[in-house]
Order: sequence, then structure tokens, then C-alpha cells
Amino acid sequence: MDNKQPTPGEITIMVAGAVMLIASFLDFVSVGSFGRSAWGGGFFPIATLMVLYGVIMALQIALTKFANVKLPARYAGFTWEQIHLVLGIFTVLMAAAWLVTDVGPDKAIGFWLILLSSIALAVGAVMLQRERNTGALG
Repeated sequence: MDNKQPTPGEITIMVAGAVMLIASFLDFVSVGSFGRSAWGGGFFPIATLMVLYGVIMALQIALTKFANVKLPARYAGFTWEQIHLVLGIFTVLMAAAWLVTDVGPDKAIGFWLILLSSIALAVGAVMLQRERNTGALG
């Protein structure tokens, strides 16, 4: 198997991270006739943490796959697969928390894309665990 060829889990994480970054610039909530992005007033840094987690996950995979960047096997005592799993779960929990809050009158397209991307990140992280046979998830 070619080491440069990304696995389905890696592709899922990279695509979800890219979609999440793009969605962060779209309206996160709509207030009246205008909207606010995840980077806008009142949402930074809380809403943008999900985006930053997704971008970190996607960049780590893209850099190691396509740019021949050699990262240590462990960071702060954790494997990269463990870090991906934790960040993926965090993004889902944070997006679910935004779903049940009444911060904005209406959740807009940016929020919904971030929510879907966060689910994809978590699924991609689980797939990555299984693809790399880390033993963490059976």
C-alpha cells in the first residue's frame, strides 16, 4: 500500500476540517436580517474552538501525508490517533451544546455545516483508530 495514499478515515477528517473552516465564515446565527459568523462578536473564541480543532486534525494528516512532515509518534504522551479521537469527540459535544443553547434566534447555515462536520470528524477519528490498528476501539 502506498503511504501517500490517504485512507478513508484520513480523507474524512481532511474534508470535514476543510468544510468546517469554510463554514466558519458563513453565518453561524441569523439575527433579524443579518447574521454573524463563528468569528464574529460574541462567538469568538467559544464557537471557533470547534473550527480550530477540526483544522488541527486536518492539518496534521495533510502535512504528514502530503508534505513529508515527520511529527513525533507521541505528543504530550498521547498518540496522534488518541488526539484525533479526543478532538473529534470535543467538537461533537461543543456543537451539540450550541444546538441546545438559545444564543441566537435562528441557527444559520454555518452552524449546521459545522455541526455536520464535527460529526464527520468524530467518525473519521474512529475510522482512523480502526485503520491504524491501535487497539483502542477493538
